[in-house]
Amino acid sequence: MDIYKRLLQYIRPHKGRLIQAIIASQGYALCSALLSATLYLIINGLQNRKEVVIDNIPHVPWLMNLHIRFPAYWIPFILVGIFFLRSSCEYISKYQMGNVGIRAIRKVRDDLYAHLVHLSHDFYSRGRTGDYISRILNDVGSIQGSITDVVSDLVKQPFVILYNIPMVFIWGGRYAMFAMIIFPLVAIPIILLGKSLRRTTKKMQERSADITAFIGETLNGIQVVKAFNREDQEIRKFEDINRSVFDFFKRTIRITLIQRPLIEVMGSVGAGLAVWFALDNLPPDRFGAFVISLFVFYEPLKTMSKVNSTIQQSIAAGARIFEIIDSEPAIQNKPGALDLREKVRDVVYDQVSFTYETGKPVLKEINLSVKAGQVVAFVGMSGSGKTTLVNLLPRFYDPIAGAIRINGHDIRDLTLISLRDLIGIVNQETVLFNMTVRENIAYGDPDASLERVRAAAKAAYADHFIEAMPQGYDTPLGDRGLKLSGGQRQRLSIARALLKDPQILIFDEATSHLDTESEREVQKALENAMQGRTVFVIAHRLSTIQSADRVIVMEDGRIIQEGTSVDLLKSSGTYKRLHDLQFNV
Repeated sequence: MDIYKRLLQYIRPHKGRLIQAIIASQGYALCSALLSATLYLIINGLQNRKEVVIDNIPHVPWLMNLHIRFPAYWIPFILVGIFFLRSSCEYISKYQMGNVGIRAIRKVRDDLYAHLVHLSHDFYSRGRTGDYISRILNDVGSIQGSITDVVSDLVKQPFVILYNIPMVFIWGGRYAMFAMIIFPLVAIPIILLGKSLRRTTKKMQERSADITAFIGETLNGIQVVKAFNREDQEIRKFEDINRSVFDFFKRTIRITLIQRPLIEVMGSVGAGLAVWFALDNLPPDRFGAFVISLFVFYEPLKTMSKVNSTIQQSIAAGARIFEIIDSEPAIQNKPGALDLREKVRDVVYDQVSFTYETGKPVLKEINLSVKAGQVVAFVGMSGSGKTTLVNLLPRFYDPIAGAIRINGHDIRDLTLISLRDLIGIVNQETVLFNMTVRENIAYGDPDASLERVRAAAKAAYADHFIEAMPQGYDTPLGDRGLKLSGGQRQRLSIARALLKDPQILIFDEATSHLDTESEREVQKALENAMQGRTVFVIAHRLSTIQSADRVIVMEDGRIIQEGTSVDLLKSSGTYKRLHDLQFNV
């Protein structure tokens, strides 16, 4: 229940609405208790024809000497009044609780998404995007009823029971004890079935997350699926996952639905005993009111069984939500971190080592010093550590040993915002958002003027194809910008980095997936982007780094060669071998 208590913390900011709901629920509970009184008046009026005579409740001390008479035509007005007040109070209570619930759910979803965005790269490497989407959508949706309907019923139904207990004894006297004896036993199936439901629901939600993840992976790779004629196999995989979700869902429905009949049967035993002994001892008006009060008494219990089912399901969903919210980002600002706003003079890697998994080092004691304005290229076979080396600079990860320094400051002592403001990145896999061309280029500075956007696009050799688009810079790019060619997407990515105007630029194999003509265009854009900046280039094609100030050759997480392209070609080694392989020498 600690998880459910945490969920309830989200309703605390809405105390005003909660108080209104509680007050309204009191009116609803009181009117529900008075339903038995309306039947008493109706039967009494039928017995006495033209008037109601209340003088036959001898076992209640303060009603023993009561003798009330009033015309029978008052009954319809009393009946309508009670139901009108009951319905009005129920509406107010449910509306206010529903309002509180949807506000709380919005806050839960906001907090979950915000925390996901702030989590570090290592967190995402351990999970699946589809699973995180499922938690934001499905799991948060699952707890909505637990905050709206459940809290409303938890506030309302206990009062219905509490206010109705005196009515049961007023009408039934000592015979009401038979119903009271069964009452505690009703809690047994609620508790036992609730535990089973929570376990089943958690498994169902985990499998539902598998569906979301599988769909995302398949649709993102649909071209590969079709190219290898794997449609039928992927459909069968989906059907297997979906079938397991169905099995858990079927079990959840069975557990949820069995609770109400069990409570009805158990309640009917108590009510039956009470009615058995009351048949020959109560007058018709009190007997009818007694029977109705028993029904009103047990109805909230059936509702509470549903409440318990919803709570158990929300606990399972809440556990998955708080599992993420309780995850601490591996990369955080230190207390008192420095907000660096000075010009970059140098970048130094000092004995830097790094590993993703214990015992499998990716970088080993890297020493590297880069002066401001230098263009440094990194080459080597796949898995040599090039991308990891540059990913440490914006603190996507932290080294396990050694330090990276900018102007003598350990980057772990800098604020993340000031550090990443210094750096622009153009990745191998271009990421464009479902926005307009202008919004994608100005992603790092949404308030940038159109003139600045145009200037960045022109420097990236992208302005000519942008102007040819139907709406120019206001053209929507669609999902991931797939309507554009690889070279066009890459040049928009370069324009985005240029508009940010960073002092340090990182190019991670920015031309590796391009054809010769596109590569030539992108290469000109890269040369423009490098002017006056400190640049780290990860190169797959050695033709793109001939003008680099320095070339760093990496192998097995170490730097094994360093120099200009010309110097390295003069000496035999890994760089010359890579060059010869690419140029077929």
